[in-house]
Amino acid sequence: MAHPSPALARPFMKPLLLLFLSMLLARPILAMAEPTVTPSASAIAIVTLAAAEARRRCHEFMHEDADEYVGCIDALVAAVPARERPGEQRRLGILYFAWVGANNSARLSLPGAEAAALHYLPMFRRLQQQEGIQDDDLCRTIEGACDTRTAQVLQQETQLKSMAATAPARPLRTRR
Repeated sequence: MAHPSPALARPFMKPLLLLFLSMLLARPILAMAEPTVTPSASAIAIVTLAAAEARRRCHEFMHEDADEYVGCIDALVAAVPARERPGEQRRLGILYFAWVGANNSARLSLPGAEAAALHYLPMFRRLQQQEGIQDDDLCRTIEGACDTRTAQVLQQETQLKSMAATAPARPLRTRR
């Protein structure tokens, strides 16, 4: 007795094979259609929201008194829970806004604004590096001219380095 052909012996195999092949072929198309959310994109969103919140709560103080502005920003930073993963990204948004706001006010010669900008610059740059966020991505979290702002960051970093290099050494304290 001869065996029937494989297709006739297992009639259910042909539809299964077609289904399997269609899934394999469709998988790359589906993967391309899905939006990809990278940790960087979610980090940028958190930074953007934190910067907007800092602006809403503290920006008005810069025009009144730089010390009040610094106090407001520092209070926002202190209110972010420690050791919380998006906490560092929130701090970055707050500190980056603090620098942007103070730097813009320094251009208008508001008293204390330049000192506030130089105060926040190393803080946000340390967090930016720690979080791996590029200058262009960070700059876009706050509207404005990114080329100019990035140049100002680099200029002020150079200024801080030269100030540190020319600062007199502090004498060592001795116990009495």
